Amino acid sequence: MLKTLLVDDEQDSRDALRHFLTRYCPGVQIVAEAASVATAVTAINLYHPDLVFLDINMPHENGFVLFERISRPEFQTIFVTAYDEYALQAIKQQALDYILKPLNITELMLAVGRAQQAVEQQQVARRFDELLAARQLPATPVKIELPTNNGFVYMPVTDIIRCEAEGSYTLFHFTGRKPMIVCKTLGAYETILKEYGFVRVHHRHLVNLSHVEQYQRGRGGIILMSDKKEVLVSQRKKDDFLRSMKGGIIIEK
Repeated sequence: MLKTLLVDDEQDSRDALRHFLTRYCPGVQIVAEAASVATAVTAINLYHPDLVFLDINMPHENGFVLFERISRPEFQTIFVTAYDEYALQAIKQQALDYILKPLNITELMLAVGRAQQAVEQQQVARRFDELLAARQLPATPVKIELPTNNGFVYMPVTDIIRCEAEGSYTLFHFTGRKPMIVCKTLGAYETILKEYGFVRVHHRHLVNLSHVEQYQRGRGGIILMSDKKEVLVSQRKKDDFLRSMKGGIIIEK
């Protein structure tokens, strides 16, 4: 259904348009009516219509003023007026359609059909943009579930400074709390956390790049983390780490 707003200062004109739309355009749902630009702006912000029928010649201000009050219109517009002189100006405002009073049923139905098609195209484009945006987001949750003897704790990923292998266990180092050892391998957590900017820099170390403060050159190198602890970088992992950091700080010896 097309959520539709009728904007006309004359009640009789709104009544006639509502009657024709209700009878001949079943895909239209009239959500509000407005007798001025000011009330139209309020209705648009409240109902977010797909389509606006807009009278041009209203007391004190014409319908074109509406586009000065709405910075980014997301609705289709059909101008309705008894004055043909406004046609060119309406086209310049990128109106979907322009129909004259008295209303012609065929012209009205065709205009609504074109509006429906335009709205559907907008919705498809919007869904496509949302899909692209969603694909850029990490699929893992904001918090990570860590098992304990009594159940689980849920830690924000951003609070994890680094993870350290302890045999088949993993030792987590956090900001603002004591380290925690978990019965799961470092490799398993590498798979989970790589979506959040964690990089394996050594067979024993997985670091959160956002907590890296410095890198000191060496055969593999040494990282200084935000908890002021040093972490060895293996020679094999050095290039991967530096590519991931890009703008990391390098201390010359």
